[in-house]
Amino acid sequence: MKNLFVITVLLAALNCSAQKGKAFPNTNGATLDDKEKTIPFKNNKFSILAVAFHRGAEDELKKWLNPLYNTFMVKSKAKTLDMSTVYDVNFVFVPMIAGVKMIADEYKSGTDKAFWPVVLDTKKSDMKAAATSLGITDRKIPYIFVLNKDGVVVDVQSGEFSEDKIDAMEESME
Repeated sequence: MKNLFVITVLLAALNCSAQKGKAFPNTNGATLDDKEKTIPFKNNKFSILAVAFHRGAEDELKKWLNPLYNTFMVKSKAKTLDMSTVYDVNFVFVPMIAGVKMIADEYKSGTDKAFWPVVLDTKKSDMKAAATSLGITDRKIPYIFVLNKDGVVVDVQSGEFSEDKIDAMEESME
């Protein structure tokens, strides 16, 4: 059993490293507040993309949303000296809500309006093809990509959320 665990961890690590250095495929869609977006962005910023390539990855992906949003998007309103890092990144959360309008509407009704500008419905893109082009073999786990300013993957985390994974993402942007 111990050997199986070690093999599983090694395979996951190899899978994630396979995406590094690849350009993220063009992905079109609309946010829940009906703004059209195309990934990768062309605005000279790093991007954080939290992606579910399969409906089975959505529940785990949702556990990433608040920590990612709080780390990379929330700006302190305090007027005191704040030593935390403030990021100027593109942030997009891509659940598998595409395809059936009723499911997209249901997802929208159950999502806090504050997140609508960062939740992308990819109804205009083939996410299965995107997963294939990135070399993703396990589509039933979530993936969090850090793209450099040119849209190239510089870090990828997958599976369950952890603070260590957020720390690794932050380091990749230094």
